[in-house]
Amino acid sequence: MLCYLSAFLVISLNVQKSYSSNIEYDGSVTIRLQHALVASEDPVFTDRGNVTVHSLRLGQATINQRPLSPDEQLQLRDLAAKNHFYQLKSIVTANDGSQKTFLSTVKACMLAESELDDRLSVSIDYMGRVIAVTSIIASKSTCEGAVVSLEKLKHFTTSVYVRHTEPGPIPDTASYIQKLEREREAKEKGEVKDNRSFLAKYWMYIVPLVIIMVVSSATNPDAQQGSQ
Repeated sequence: MLCYLSAFLVISLNVQKSYSSNIEYDGSVTIRLQHALVASEDPVFTDRGNVTVHSLRLGQATINQRPLSPDEQLQLRDLAAKNHFYQLKSIVTANDGSQKTFLSTVKACMLAESELDDRLSVSIDYMGRVIAVTSIIASKSTCEGAVVSLEKLKHFTTSVYVRHTEPGPIPDTASYIQKLEREREAKEKGEVKDNRSFLAKYWMYIVPLVIIMVVSSATNPDAQQGSQ
């Protein structure tokens, strides 16, 4: 058993070492932003802009977004007036060329009433991979029904936040194995005292005897009457 635990300790230490090296990993990704401004079961996405995360470890990012055209401004205001959702598609391209696509939605009225001031949350796992891109309206939690002029629905003012996920705690297997080693050595030296009660020590012998006595009494009622 101790051999298996020792092997598990080695594996745990290797995992911990691997994790320590992975959080130092750095790289960059590009995110192509597209949005749907017309409510539809099969939405059509058009380009909104691009985000470049220059350092995943430090969370350094730049964003370049084009202004909305007059037709797009009308579409967004109509989307908000009808209480529909604004859909954002984020296409992430990593250093190795692999791509992932994420879709997020917010109330169009919240985006309009915030005057296109939104937040882009980019979540990174411990391996430095993007696992989620979410659009958040930080300044609004509900729609108030305010009428926003088209001029204020032209330029996005977006903040990009890179968030790193935190791993769960690593079990302290070294201390556990040391405890088992101490207990084993104490047993070999005869230093471990059994402080259990008599019943706790010998219940496995007592219970069968009691059962046999009960069964014998039940099967020999005449013997019981004769002894009375």
